Amino acid sequence: MSEHLLPLDAHAHIDAGISPGDVASLDAFVFAMTRSLDEFENLSRNDRRAVWAIGVHPGLVRSQRAFTADRFRRLLSKTPVVGETGLDGASRVPMSIQLETFRSVLEAAVDTPRILSVHSYQAQTEVLRELNRMPVQGVILHWWTGSPGLTEEAVRLGCYFSVPPAAAGALGPDFLRLLPPDRLLTETDHPSGDRRGPTPRRPGNVREVERILSRVWDLDEVSTRAQVWQNIVQLVDGTGTTDLFTREWQTAFALARA
Repeated sequence: MSEHLLPLDAHAHIDAGISPGDVASLDAFVFAMTRSLDEFENLSRNDRRAVWAIGVHPGLVRSQRAFTADRFRRLLSKTPVVGETGLDGASRVPMSIQLETFRSVLEAAVDTPRILSVHSYQAQTEVLRELNRMPVQGVILHWWTGSPGLTEEAVRLGCYFSVPPAAAGALGPDFLRLLPPDRLLTETDHPSGDRRGPTPRRPGNVREVERILSRVWDLDEVSTRAQVWQNIVQLVDGTGTTDLFTREWQTAFALARA
C-alpha cells in the first residue's frame, strides 16, 4: 500500500498567508516551520496535510529576544512539532542567549514530548552537548553536516536526520550511509535547501532526495518513501503525539504501518 503514500517534507518554510488550496495542491505532507513565537501564535490555519511547528530560530535576534519559556510551554499544546529551534554558530545572536532558549525548549520537551526539528549550522558540537545534557525523544537534526565522529554520537543519542536536496547530492553517498536508514527523513528546507534543486522548487518536492536515497539504500523509490514514512511513525509513536495530527496524517501513518 506504500504506493499511495504522498511525499513527506519534514522541514520547510511556508508563507503563513498562503491559501489552504495552495497548501493542498502541494500533494505532500509537510512540517511547516515557524521562526518565532509571534509567527506561530498569530497563525489562523487548519491545513489537512501541513503541520505548523512552533519555532524560535537561532539566527533571528528579535525571535530569540522575544522568547519566554512560559509562553513557549503554553503554545506547545497546540502542535506536535517544534521547529525551527537549535543553535547557530554564525548567528548575530549571542550564544549565551541561544543556549538559554534552546535549554528552555529541551526542558519543555522533557515534560511535554514533541518532535523537534533542530538547526545546528556551525554548532554541531554545541547542539550534541546540550542533547547529552538534556536527553529528549523526537530530535530530528535538520540539514546535518557533522563529522563522522559527531554523526556517530548523534546516532547514539537517538537522533533522526532530515536531508534536503541541496545536501543530498553534496554530502555524497558515503556520508549518507553513516545515517541509519531507519533514522532518515526527507525535507526541502524550502526556500533555502531546494534553491538549486529540481523544479518545481516548492515545499513537498523531495523526489530528488528520494532518488538519491533509493540508490544509497538499493531500494526502489516506492520502498524508499515507505521507509521514510515508517521512520516518521517511529517518531510519532515515540513522542506519543498521534492524536495531535489531523485525520489525513493519521491515515498516512496507518498506511505506513501496513
